[in-house]
Amino acid sequence: MRKIIILLLLFVCAMTTTAQIDKNSRRIMTYKEFKPAAVTLLNNQVVTVPLANIFMKRSTLVYHNISGKNMEAKLSNVKSVDFDDRHYERIDTMLAWRVDTVGNNALFCVTKIDLSALRNNIINSRSMTNIELTNSLLNTATLDVDMEDFDYPLINIYFYKYNDKIIPVQEREIYRRIPKNKRYDFKVVTSLPTFSWTDPKSLLDLLKHISD
Repeated sequence: MRKIIILLLLFVCAMTTTAQIDKNSRRIMTYKEFKPAAVTLLNNQVVTVPLANIFMKRSTLVYHNISGKNMEAKLSNVKSVDFDDRHYERIDTMLAWRVDTVGNNALFCVTKIDLSALRNNIINSRSMTNIELTNSLLNTATLDVDMEDFDYPLINIYFYKYNDKIIPVQEREIYRRIPKNKRYDFKVVTSLPTFSWTDPKSLLDLLKHISD
């Protein structure tokens, strides 16, 4: 079991966007049960998937195929995915869920397993000291395993959809993308003692002030 965990999750990548350790999860999927999803393709065709979920290792779409096996969907032709409680849009190679909207703009969040923190947890765990972290353990992934007996640290990565463009929620990145007449409001909001780059309410308030 522990080796399977490593096979699945020890892919460490550097995050260049604002992120936070949100909480731990005992699931590698967003939803406990697979459920229907409406997938909108790039040509705006909508395909209904009876049993789907979000794989939190890469924040990608997974589904049950005809034989009942879990399959990871290729996102290159996917525009958005809608579950009953969340709307997801593809950002690069990930699915980001819409936290809220401000006019025509929106705050999106990618919730993923924090692979760097997970790797450190495994290395620091007394029960894992005898497991070799070789390159061979980093090249295989499987979706069809039961791993609900392990705590996975989660990370939130935020993006703005601002004037129809995707902007990583980073101070410098946002400042250079917004109109000059919004920069004063930007500085006022981000200098407030209650403002946090990892708090959705703060980020929505900032988006409100820099939106038309």
